Amino acid sequence: MRAVYLVFLFLGAVAAQEKYKLCATSAINPVTCVSLQRGESQVSCVIVENSSECAIKLNRGEVDFGIFTAEEALLAYNFYPSDSQVIAQLKHPERVNETHEFKTVAVVPSNFTAGNLDNLKQGGFCHPGFSKTQLWNDNILKWFEKKLYNQTCDSSLTTAENEAANLKNYFGKACRPGNWVSESSHDAALKQKYPELCAACDNTTACQYANTDNHGHIGALNCLLGGKGKVAYVALSYVQQYFDINNPVSSTNANTNTSILNSYRFLCTNGSLDQLNSTDPCSWLKQPWQMILARNDIAAALQEKLKGWLSTDSAVQDWTAALKSILEKETVVQYLPELKSLTAYLSDGRELATATSGCGSNIRWCTVNTEENNKCNWIAKAVSTHGIQPDVSCKPANSTFECLRDIASDSADIITIDSNYGHFARQVFNLSTVMYTETENDRNSVVIAVVREGTTYNVSSFATLKSRSACFPEFGGIAWLSFVNAARLNNVISNSCDVVTQVTSLLSSACAPGFGDGNHQNSTTGTTSSKLCSLCPVEANNSSCSANHSNIYYGDKGALECLKSGAGDVAFIEYLNLRDDIAAGVINASQYRVLCRNGSLSLYTGFQVDEQCALSITIDSEVMGRKNASAINTTDTVLALLKIEDWLGYRVETLRPIDVYGPFNGTKNLLFKDSTTGLETTNSTLKTVLAYKELFAHYESCTGSGSITVLASFSTILLLFLAHCL
Repeated sequence: MRAVYLVFLFLGAVAAQEKYKLCATSAINPVTCVSLQRGESQVSCVIVENSSECAIKLNRGEVDFGIFTAEEALLAYNFYPSDSQVIAQLKHPERVNETHEFKTVAVVPSNFTAGNLDNLKQGGFCHPGFSKTQLWNDNILKWFEKKLYNQTCDSSLTTAENEAANLKNYFGKACRPGNWVSESSHDAALKQKYPELCAACDNTTACQYANTDNHGHIGALNCLLGGKGKVAYVALSYVQQYFDINNPVSSTNANTNTSILNSYRFLCTNGSLDQLNSTDPCSWLKQPWQMILARNDIAAALQEKLKGWLSTDSAVQDWTAALKSILEKETVVQYLPELKSLTAYLSDGRELATATSGCGSNIRWCTVNTEENNKCNWIAKAVSTHGIQPDVSCKPANSTFECLRDIASDSADIITIDSNYGHFARQVFNLSTVMYTETENDRNSVVIAVVREGTTYNVSSFATLKSRSACFPEFGGIAWLSFVNAARLNNVISNSCDVVTQVTSLLSSACAPGFGDGNHQNSTTGTTSSKLCSLCPVEANNSSCSANHSNIYYGDKGALECLKSGAGDVAFIEYLNLRDDIAAGVINASQYRVLCRNGSLSLYTGFQVDEQCALSITIDSEVMGRKNASAINTTDTVLALLKIEDWLGYRVETLRPIDVYGPFNGTKNLLFKDSTTGLETTNSTLKTVLAYKELFAHYESCTGSGSITVLASFSTILLLFLAHCL
C-alpha cells in the first residue's frame, strides 16, 4: 500500500512540475528565456527560427503556445486552420478599447453618388504609397484597388505593367508614391510609361507627396482635399488624426473646421457612405490584433493559468516577471471571454481564401527533397498572403540534376544551385542565370590548389604541372573551372576551346569524377579510360570515375584523400567545404601547403590564404532558369524574387513569418544556402559576382552562350514602353 502511495506521490510531483512550452522566436531575448527557467517556473522556452516553425511545433504538440501577429497567423492558417485557439489579444497600451490593430478605409467627397463604386472611374486615386519603413504589405496596400477594377491581362506585358495599365484605365490618374517594383530601372521605366499614376502627386517627376508623414497617409489625404483625386485609401487612425476625430492629442495637420469635416465621407464596400465622425465606420480591411495562440487541448487551462501568473505582484522578481516581459512587452494582454478558433479570429476583418491570382505565369520552383518542398510550400503561401505576384508553386524532384532537366524541358522554372553546378547548368542543360546570390563574406566559395607538405615538392609552380597527376572534386565543377582559368593565366594551357584536350596534354593523369557522364557533358569527348579518370580507384561495382560517394576520390574530401594517398601530386578543392573536418581534427591542415594563383607556394602550411593566393573567391550559389525563357517571364521572376526578399529576407524592421534564406524547421540550405544574404541582378558589379562570371567567360565565348542579362531585358522592355508611347 505504501508503495502505491509513493507511486501516486511521484506522479503528482511530476505533473506539478510539468511546464508549458512557449515558442521563443528571435523577438524574445535569450536572456529572458533563461530567467524564465528560475525557481518553480511552470513555463519554458523552446527556441524556434520564426512563427512558421512555431506553428509546425504547435501542430506536433512539441510546444504549447506562442505569440503571432495577424500576418503570421494568416500564413499558419493555410496549413493548420483548426489545431489551435486564440486565448488572448496583445494590444497597444493606448488603444486597448480598439477592436482591431488597424482598419483600412476609403475617403471620398460627400457629394459622391452613393450606390455605385464605378463612379470612382476616371476620378483620380490618392494612395499612401510603398516604402520599406511601413508594415503594410502589398496585399493590404493593393486591397482596395483590386476590389474595384476587372483585371485584364496582356501577355506581352509584365505583371507589374499589367497592374499599372489596369490602374490607369480605371482611375485615369493617381498618386501612387514609392517603388512599385523592387528594381530601380524597371520602376523608373514603369513610371516613365505611366506618368498618369504620378499625376496627382505634389512632385510628379519624383512621384512623391510633399508631406510624407505617417508613411504617406497624410499626403494621400492632402491629395484628396486638394481635389487631385476622388478617393483616398488610408488607415482609419490617420483619418481620425487628420480631422481631429476621437483623437485625444490634436494633430498639427488637424482640419477641425466643421464644413471641411462634413465635406467628406467614408466609402463602404457596398457603395454606401458613412460620416467621418462615425463611431464605427465601414472599412475595407480590418487587421486583427497580435495574439497568443495555444493548442486546442490546453487552451482553456492555459488561459486561466496566465491570468494568475500575470497578475503576480511586479515587485516579485521570479519567473513570472520574465513571462510578463515577454507577453507584456509594449502591449496589454486582453483575454478573450470565449476562446476563438484561428478561423473565427482572423475572419473578423480578413478574407481567408487565397487571393485571386494576378497576371503573369506561375513561377514553378523546383525542389530536390521533401524538406525543401515543404519549405517551398510555406514560401508559396507567404507569397500569396503578402500579395506578391506572380504566384509561386513547387515542383518536386529527386536531385539537382533532375531539376535542371525539368527546367530545360519547361516543366519547372527556377532552382537555386550550388556554384559547383554552374558549368553543368549552362553547358549541358542550356540554362542561364536569373539572379546571383550575395554570400556572407566569410562563406564565399574559395578554391585553392593544394600540395603535400614536405621538403621536396613535385609541384612547386604551375609550370611544374607538366606531366604531373591532379585530383579534382568533380569534372566541370567550380574547382575544375578555377584550375582551368589559373592554368590559362599562367600560360600552361592555351585559350583553345577544346579544354579537355588541353588539360589531358598537360597532365600525366587525373581523377575528375563525372568525366564521361551525361550530366556533366553534352557529348563525351572521352570515356572513363581517359587520363581524367586514370587516377580514380575501382569502385565496388567495378566502375570508376563516378561523381558520387561510391568513388572515394569524389568531392573535396575525396580530392584531398587522392592527394594524401600519393596518387596525385596536386589537388584543387573548395576549402570551406572541408572547414568542419579541419576544425574537428579529421583533416590535419599542417600536412598541406597551398599553391598560389601566381604560381608560387604559400609561405605557411594550411589552407587559409588571402585572395591574392586563392584560385578564385566567388559567390557560392545562383538562381537558374531557362535561357530561352521570354524577357517578360524572366522579368516577372526577378521582380517577384526581389519582392520576396523585401518581405521574407533580411530587410531591416520587417516582421518575417518565415525566412526565405534561413533554416526551415531545423534544416539548413533549403531553397537557398543559408550563407545567402540577398539577391543580385545579372548586371551586378559585386566583386564576388564578377569573379564568378569570369569562370564561365571562356566557355561562353566558345559556345556563343551567356546568361540572361536582366538589365538588357529591362532595357528592351523600356524601349517597348517608349515605342508604345510614341
